[in-house]
Amino acid sequence: MARVSEETIERIRNTADIYDIVAQYVDLKKRGRNYFGLCPFHSEKTPSFSVAPDKQIYHCFGCGAGGNVFSFIIEHQKISFIEAVQQLGHKYGIHVENKSGPANKIFSSLYEVHDIAVKLYHDTLFSEKGKSALEYLHNRGLKNDILKKYHVGFAPDSWDTLSNNIKALSFKDEVLKKSGLFLNTERGWRDRFRSRIMFPIYHQSGKAIAFGGRIFNSDDPAKYLNSPETPLYRKSEVFYGLHETRDSIRKFSTAVLVEGYTDFLQLVQLGIPNVVALSGTALGKNHATQIRKFASKVYLAYDGDSAGINATLRAGYVLFQAGVEPLVIPIPKDKDPDDWVREEGVDAFQEALGSSIPLLLFHLKKKNIKNLSGTDKSRIVKEILNEISLIGDGIIRDDLLKSLSQELNIDEVELFRIFKQQTESKSIRRTTVKPDSKPKPFTNASQKAQLEIIKTMAFNFDEVYPSMESIIDFQIFDEPILKKIGLLLIKDNKAKDLSAIIDQFEDQEEKRLVSEILFEDVSSDDPKLIIKDCFVTIRRILIKDQIKQARTKIKELESKGHDSKEFVIHVTELQKSLQQLTDKIEIE
Repeated sequence: MARVSEETIERIRNTADIYDIVAQYVDLKKRGRNYFGLCPFHSEKTPSFSVAPDKQIYHCFGCGAGGNVFSFIIEHQKISFIEAVQQLGHKYGIHVENKSGPANKIFSSLYEVHDIAVKLYHDTLFSEKGKSALEYLHNRGLKNDILKKYHVGFAPDSWDTLSNNIKALSFKDEVLKKSGLFLNTERGWRDRFRSRIMFPIYHQSGKAIAFGGRIFNSDDPAKYLNSPETPLYRKSEVFYGLHETRDSIRKFSTAVLVEGYTDFLQLVQLGIPNVVALSGTALGKNHATQIRKFASKVYLAYDGDSAGINATLRAGYVLFQAGVEPLVIPIPKDKDPDDWVREEGVDAFQEALGSSIPLLLFHLKKKNIKNLSGTDKSRIVKEILNEISLIGDGIIRDDLLKSLSQELNIDEVELFRIFKQQTESKSIRRTTVKPDSKPKPFTNASQKAQLEIIKTMAFNFDEVYPSMESIIDFQIFDEPILKKIGLLLIKDNKAKDLSAIIDQFEDQEEKRLVSEILFEDVSSDDPKLIIKDCFVTIRRILIKDQIKQARTKIKELESKGHDSKEFVIHVTELQKSLQQLTDKIEIE
């Protein structure tokens, strides 16, 4: 197992900025002292993910995810702690020296295999073996600069091009299987991709995680072959090219969505910076949730044939469900964006972008609804109403219903009545948030007092600890996690970096809970008074519990006819201690 010195870890932690790292993946807006955005770890429509630069930690009030700069990289990229340290060290120019060999982690090996494949296929494209494929791409208007930027490659007509290259590295069978790049045959591991132009698919972090392969000079009926789902690659969550265009999408708060890899490359090459493409599947809810983190509007630029039109409609309503406004770029009939911009140029595309059509109008126009019979028109309207019923945002629903009423000259009240009747008859259930089945932590008086002490100590250490060291006793805490935090806070008798405390916990759930505790606001009251009162509360509860236990013992002894004098005296002494605590509070 690889190890890095604590000194290096501390240096990276002190240099790295949590806002700087998180803002690469989440659109953050300042609210008070903290920044808020849509959580990258779960689907949500209202931002509940918060970053606290002054504490160098993050916390999601929706799913509970939380931690420091290392935790974020680990959770977001599914890599080990050592890899997160190395990545941040590289970003901030801090050399990270391992004390032993690299960590044997499945994710590390999967990333390594993909890196090898990207380089091999890319080098092959620009070699003699890839000469015909490269010429084909050039004929489609793609230049070397764009091909090299996105590491487009070529897999020759061979079963062992990649498998031979990785054989000497002795990857475990589990890695080869889970990579999705190989097939296990009677003759051993063979390449999945053959005779295909290869388009690497990247995670937002810039790591290669999969491939899309377009057939070239082969009679394989599958025009496109994509990597299967793997631990790295979830088709329903990944876009092609987003790792490069994300910042432009965030800057403009709009995205141009295309279906194909070459559509994407062609538009980017021509100067459209906020493009993104799907990767082997139709747009789904998870895609829409992802894109909503960066854009409020999405321009759909799908193929102009009937299949493309139907896909546009499906994608548009999925975007509406996620709270994203879909607009349709009118692509000429039987053209795809790649062909169209090569023939007409980028100006034609820009003009079409400027005259894009709202999804509902596009739907009505393509169905030619104004020229349909009453029966057919009713059928189309009901189809549209069904799509609208799946939209959770009432404002968006009502706006679409009003637009539909105006476009078709249907009485608005009547249309709303039909909509209500249709949704009720189908018993469409609105999604409700299920109550958390996990018990809420720190609910009784003692736990709350312990929590308040921890928070007050964490944010006022220099003010309270030197003068109150004699009364601060974390050994009386009965909550293990709070006790551990407390002991870490007073270790070495000096203030601690709160983000460093999180790294002292191994369990992921504990890390999340610690980040939540340290993220909470602290009371503005006198910190010394808070700590004094809370310790009195804890001690009173401890004494009352001891009295209760002693009285139970007295009853037990007396029921058996035994002498209980010793416990009676003990109860009297405990009651005196309790009274002294009460008198002390009243005097103060």
